[in-house]
Amino acid sequence: MDSREEAALKEFGHTIPIFEVLADERRQQIMIELTKHAQGLTVSELTKIMQISQPAVSHQLKTLKDHYFVSVERQGTRNFYRATLDGPLTKVEHLIHTLRSELELKPYLQ
Repeated sequence: MDSREEAALKEFGHTIPIFEVLADERRQQIMIELTKHAQGLTVSELTKIMQISQPAVSHQLKTLKDHYFVSVERQGTRNFYRATLDGPLTKVEHLIHTLRSELELKPYLQ
């Protein structure tokens, strides 16, 4: 295995958790809602929108936050969650860049 293949495998390793997080339909719905509300949403607002329990929303938000898909800002007694995609998207972009640089060497694959 050469260094380019090792780099590609490393990039896959960084991005697999991103795809696993996004594979869940509830997390997908939360991300869609958060992108529609730039000011952010609270857990109770998301609970009403999604019509699922508060613990379920909190659990999904924690997973999204742990993987840098959302940020949280405390305002008084309320926490507002916002979509923050830069970190995960950067990892996916690195993977795409690595794979494209491999493909450029193999034009028959394009």
